[in-house]
Amino acid sequence: MSKQNRRHLTTVDNQWRKPEFDAQINRYPFGLASLIAGVAAAVIGLMISFVVVIAIWLLAAQGTESTIQVVRAAAIAWQATHLVPVIIGGIPIGILPWGFLVVPGIIIWKTLHWALKSAQPNNGRQFWLIAIYFSLTYGIFSVLISLVSSTEGLRTSLIEALLHTTLIAAIVSIAVLVDFAPSPTLLTDRLPKDLVAGIRPGLFAFMVLWLISAILTTSALGFRFAEIKAVAGLMAPSAIDQGFLTLLSIGYLPTVITWTFSYLIGSGIHLGGSAVISTSVVAPGALPAFPLLSILPNEVFPWAKYLVAIPVLIGVLIYFLVPRDPWKAQGDNFAFAFSYLIRVREVIRIIFAIIILAMATYFVTAFSSGPLGTGFLSFVGPNPTESVTWVVKIIGSAALGTLILPRLLLTLLHLAAQRRASKPIDQEPS
Repeated sequence: MSKQNRRHLTTVDNQWRKPEFDAQINRYPFGLASLIAGVAAAVIGLMISFVVVIAIWLLAAQGTESTIQVVRAAAIAWQATHLVPVIIGGIPIGILPWGFLVVPGIIIWKTLHWALKSAQPNNGRQFWLIAIYFSLTYGIFSVLISLVSSTEGLRTSLIEALLHTTLIAAIVSIAVLVDFAPSPTLLTDRLPKDLVAGIRPGLFAFMVLWLISAILTTSALGFRFAEIKAVAGLMAPSAIDQGFLTLLSIGYLPTVITWTFSYLIGSGIHLGGSAVISTSVVAPGALPAFPLLSILPNEVFPWAKYLVAIPVLIGVLIYFLVPRDPWKAQGDNFAFAFSYLIRVREVIRIIFAIIILAMATYFVTAFSSGPLGTGFLSFVGPNPTESVTWVVKIIGSAALGTLILPRLLLTLLHLAAQRRASKPIDQEPS
């Protein structure tokens, strides 16, 4: 490595913001600090899960479970907050209340800050190593919890426990590092500018579509409130049971919003093998009494076909959000005029914005789909691959169409005007 490159890296490392020193926090080497923080984050999460589960067991449950079984259930519940699929009595539960991700997210955020204050890293390499060691420690601890808590009637997969918890810890860790990094765009600084220009429009379009889905979901909950209340009354007859069921429903709220999201873009919600609910087809089949399923429409609404306007408008929004150079129709022949119709970098920016939107769509639909049992509940929710296909097909086509079609029309009008201007003016006879 040349001296100039070494000097540049040293300058970048020195730009990392030093964690605020706290005299009440003991100083440890960055490896040990990461290990302590990772274990502490998992233990704190387990304690919170234990308090909630023991409260349900004491106040609402009517079973004869032993204390050991309750402790194991609390450990499984902690893994479920990280979206680790749970198998209960041979029935897989893959759709978990990912609204509860906020709990481990806050714990990871706080404990990693403690690790940084304790280790006091001096350069970017140490910052990244602390985040890596912390995430791996958190994931390995979850594997140990899965080993000691799994039984024949209640268990989780070791591999999924490792992957889910490590990934969530890594995502939160990266968010923490960005707060200390020399630039808030640390992860995109080395990417081509045209690709970076598509990140913000893609994320903004996803958030707008998500907000619209949240508004429609809230409206649907209001219209179906009587039905949802009746189902909840059957499942939870006492006030305490209803309180815990309400808490569970809050955790599932992002799941329901994602179902509306999928409904809007056209991919719909799948139930079992062939049953599907979309703007054009409603075939739910026999569903159990569960409040989460009461939000599903039971008929094809006459106005549902007009909802396609929403993803189309999202595509138009992406076009206006993507940075573009000034454009004007020019040229006096078809070859030159059409060669100036579009710029490659504009198409790349729009395509990358659609890719970002598709990636976000895949993640939220994957979080909100999976098994809830057998039969019609063997797979519930949007198909992630199909949702991405609809995003590319409708929103991507609308964005590229907004780029090309108006320019094509203006170019044709320009060429027609040029042709009329080039015709010789007939002189009138004297």
